[in-house]
Amino acid sequence: MKGRILVAYATRYGTTREIAAVVAATLRERGLEVDCRAMRDLSEIDDYRGIVLGAPFYYGRWPREARGFLDRFGPVLAHRDVAVFATGRIEPSRTEPGSRSQLDALLERYRWLNPFTATLFGGRWDPDRLRGIDRWMRRLPGSPLHRLPATDFRDWDAIGAWANHVATAFHAAAAQPKPAVPEPTRVSRTGATLASIRNYLSDQQLPRRS
Repeated sequence: MKGRILVAYATRYGTTREIAAVVAATLRERGLEVDCRAMRDLSEIDDYRGIVLGAPFYYGRWPREARGFLDRFGPVLAHRDVAVFATGRIEPSRTEPGSRSQLDALLERYRWLNPFTATLFGGRWDPDRLRGIDRWMRRLPGSPLHRLPATDFRDWDAIGAWANHVATAFHAAAAQPKPAVPEPTRVSRTGATLASIRNYLSDQQLPRRS
């Protein structure tokens, strides 16, 4: 396994991609080798020792692209140092604790992921760029988004501080001696133990709340 870090993101309007780019740049400034890639463009992630996942938070869920990424690479992610950030909270009336509880509920569905840190950043809202279901949701009679002006809740200082925290954790993990794998432990070609893969596959059989 190489020493590189992956920042993998899903994005719909570019907001999360821009945050991912800042996170990746901060990690590089801290001396880490980093690739910043869209989740949809990744066919394998075996060579990364640490992974940062970022995705927008729509209606209490991650987008299909992010869920598919977790499904494809679960056995690898379960055996890596993982940090998670989500983007959401575009309404002034929505409180940070309320949004954070939704993220915690989402991560509870993927217990095998076990990120060492997970956070939620404010998002960007631009009604002129909406398309598809987002435009339809805004037009609903009871939608709170009717009069919501274009706004940007991203706190770049907070994003930079979190990225520095992640960099410190990755450096600390690299400095720790790697425990030897006991002889009886069976390991897959990805490097994940078969026990962790069984846990992951068991998780896939559980009903998911939408």
